[in-house]
Amino acid sequence: MKRYDKLILLLLVIVFGGGIIFTARSAFSTYSTFSEAKEHNRSVQVKGVAVDGSWREVGAGSFSFKLKDLAGVIYTVTHSGEVPANLFTAEYVVVGGRFDAGVFAARSILVKCPTRFMQQGSG
Repeated sequence: MKRYDKLILLLLVIVFGGGIIFTARSAFSTYSTFSEAKEHNRSVQVKGVAVDGSWREVGAGSFSFKLKDLAGVIYTVTHSGEVPANLFTAEYVVVGGRFDAGVFAARSILVKCPTRFMQQGSG
């Protein structure tokens, strides 16, 4: 191999490796609190519980609700898309997004409800 070819190959390996590391880092992100999300001003996943009775329609295809994070802090979350059917009955909710003008703008909402996998009462 010529020196030029080796350099091109090395650059491709570096770019490809960097892409894998960047993707893996975001895939294995841990849960943050609203305070951490606001402080670092970056996209995070916040785990919490939806506050009953807080759902509001914001506009065409958008809604908002309040979420209480693991630290007990409550913030308004907005999302464009469909409302998950069991948003307020789920054990917990994970929202992925970032703060925008004092409101947490969620790109994704994941509703965790492990009770559906548990056996029915044994009585």
